[in-house]
Amino acid sequence: MANVSGDSTSTDTTKSSKIDEQQLSQPSFPNTRWMNITTDFSRNPGIFDDVFKKIKDLMPPAFEGAKLSVTKMLSSHFQVSHSMTLSNSSTSGYKFGANYLGTRLYSQSEVFPVILGDMDPNGNANAQIVHQWNDKFRTRLLAQVQSYKMAGYQLSMDYRTQFTTTTLTLANIDLMSNSGIAVLQHLTRVTKNLDIGAEFLYQASPMIPGKHIGITSFVTRYRGLDWFTGVKLSPAGVFNLGYFHQKINSPLQLGVEFEASLAAKETSATFSYQYDLIKANTTFRGMLDTNGLVTAVIEKRLTPLPFTFMLSSSLNHAKAAYRFGIGLLIG
Repeated sequence: MANVSGDSTSTDTTKSSKIDEQQLSQPSFPNTRWMNITTDFSRNPGIFDDVFKKIKDLMPPAFEGAKLSVTKMLSSHFQVSHSMTLSNSSTSGYKFGANYLGTRLYSQSEVFPVILGDMDPNGNANAQIVHQWNDKFRTRLLAQVQSYKMAGYQLSMDYRTQFTTTTLTLANIDLMSNSGIAVLQHLTRVTKNLDIGAEFLYQASPMIPGKHIGITSFVTRYRGLDWFTGVKLSPAGVFNLGYFHQKINSPLQLGVEFEASLAAKETSATFSYQYDLIKANTTFRGMLDTNGLVTAVIEKRLTPLPFTFMLSSSLNHAKAAYRFGIGLLIG
């Protein structure tokens, strides 16, 4: 009986492992194919600009007035959206958007190329193209049009290794007027918990004294079990300090950010949070800062319908200004 039981357990384990392998081999996006990945990126630190990303993502997406957005999937790769906003701000009106997701799958949540765009009747448009050429090289192209005229563009290139990421960004390069911006960033994983990086920004313009300027910045991030803290320092006198905390399986996320500029003699601190009521399908986001600004957004998903109801409020104590918004997202 012992031998029979042992054989049965071994057979069940083999079947289970085969099923797990089949599930992992199935792409999470339909009509996509897995691309060949030759490098283990589990200890890659990410890009320089994402050091404070988790803290920034806690900021509530406040808006004013009434907002209606309808998203329609036309295929497994293409979707369109229609948005209408009624408010006193310059962003009021109709906006059309379109998104395309490609067929090259590099992880359960990353598929390329990605093409995003939106436009409004006033001749304003934004476009973004992100493509992963191989497991190490990625490019991002952004373009903006305002009042039917080209307002700017930006090209970024990321090169990843197992422990480092190097990014080169070129923005609004104009050889005729000798103007433009170039940014070189590098972030590396020093230990299991420590990342350090550096950034060099070069800008050329006839409007700048001396016609060009260069700024260097340094950043470090230390990770704990359920928290991380980051520091960004520039010799020009700019200082950023951030802290993020979330316990494992906790619905509460907390973020604190402190910014100081010695040249402008200004300082500010921001506290933000996000709380997910999973059983109620509701998300709360809030933020307050030392300038007297208090913002809160509530998102309620009306399952099983594809509706999301939103309430937004913002109060600026220093300016005695109050904004309120109500929105409905469909799709």
